[in-house]
This record gives sequence, C-alpha cells and structure tokens, in this order.
Amino acid sequence: MTHSSSFPLGSRFDQALMLASEWHHGQYRKVPDGEQPTIPYLSHLLGVASLALEFGASEDEAIAALLHDALEDGPDITKRTPADLRAEMVAKFGESVAALVDAATDDKPLPNQPKKDWATRKRDYLHHLEAATPSELLVSASDKLYNARSILVDVLSAPAGEDVFERFNQKRDGTLQYYRLLADTYTRAATRPEVAAQPRLLACFAELERTVSSLEQTCGLTAAQVRDFPPLRAVNAL
Repeated sequence: MTHSSSFPLGSRFDQALMLASEWHHGQYRKVPDGEQPTIPYLSHLLGVASLALEFGASEDEAIAALLHDALEDGPDITKRTPADLRAEMVAKFGESVAALVDAATDDKPLPNQPKKDWATRKRDYLHHLEAATPSELLVSASDKLYNARSILVDVLSAPAGEDVFERFNQKRDGTLQYYRLLADTYTRAATRPEVAAQPRLLACFAELERTVSSLEQTCGLTAAQVRDFPPLRAVNAL
C-alpha cells in the first residue's frame, strides 16, 4: 500500500486527537437528571471532526473541530485556566487553530466558575456568526449539525412519553429555537461571495437545515412557530 505525500492529515492531527482525549477525560455526553451517563464526550469531538473533514476541512480546521470545546469545558476537567489551555494550543498547533477554537466558543469560564447566562451566550454567538470566516463557519456548522442529528435520533427513538429535551437547560422551546436560528444564520451567510464559492460548506449548511426542519416537523412545529418562541425572540427580531 502506498501513501500520498500530500495526505491532508499528519502528526499534528494525531497529537490533537490525543490532547482532546486528555482534556475531556472523564466527561460524558449530557443525559436527563437521574440517568447514568454512558457516552464519552470524545465521541462528540470525533463526530464533529469527521463531519468537518467530510465537508472539506483542512488539517487546521479538523484540529479545531477536535478541540472546539476545550476552552469551554477543559478548565473544569483539567483545572487549568482557559488562557493556559489556549497557550498550549498555540504552542502545539499555531495561532490559526486557536483562533478557530476561539470562534467556536461561546464562553470561557475559569475552573469551577459558572458560565454566562444561556440567552446572552447564544445571542452573542449568533451575532458573531454573521461575520464569521468560512473556516469558522465550517467548524461551527459541523458542531451544530452533529448535535442536531443526535437530538433528532433521540427524539425519533424515545419511548412514548419520554421528553428528550429535559436534559437541556432550556428544554424544548429554547433548544429548538437556537438550532432554528443557527440554521437561518448559516443560510444568510451562504449569500456572502466568499462563502458561496465553497460548495462543500454550502452542503453542510443545507444538511443542517434539513436536520433542523425534520426535528421541528417531528415535534409537530413549523419553523415560523419555533422562531417566535420566547427564549431568543429578541435575537430573531434583529
């Protein structure tokens, strides 16, 4: 078997994979109160990196996809500050990767400190996406597509009477509305020339729109109804 010298992933990606495993060791995917978590959080990071690569990611973008939650969740797990984790990220992978992770992060709490309130974080993140670069949009949309697909699978497979959205702080309305507004924001971004020139990125946006629409329909709702829910209504009006 031969290997191309131009293969897009190298030792930097391998190193990032090990670092993601270390910085998220012991972290699980979220489950409803009272349930025992069983899915390592690394599954999410691997899934986001996989989607980013499928939709055309470079090595830097794929590394950022692996590390996209490091500055938000890493401090509590490692007991290191976001600034310290970021400095290691820069030393190992360069400022461009760290900047992509910055752009994918909606808060950087110190160890054992609470995050900003949910509405503020999500409002600021949505506003940031309006001017995000194509690389930032790819990492972001890959993350949101992975999450939206996971929620849809859970809703479709849930036993009768089980409320999948109980695991989320904002329950059904806030969760659905956030993903609807994300899909709308990516759709607007697709009209920018530098984004429109990247067909695989547009395909990622389209897949998120299909997934969010399916989730809304499964819940018996329309996109218009979801946009008008209270949690982020003010963001939708801007």
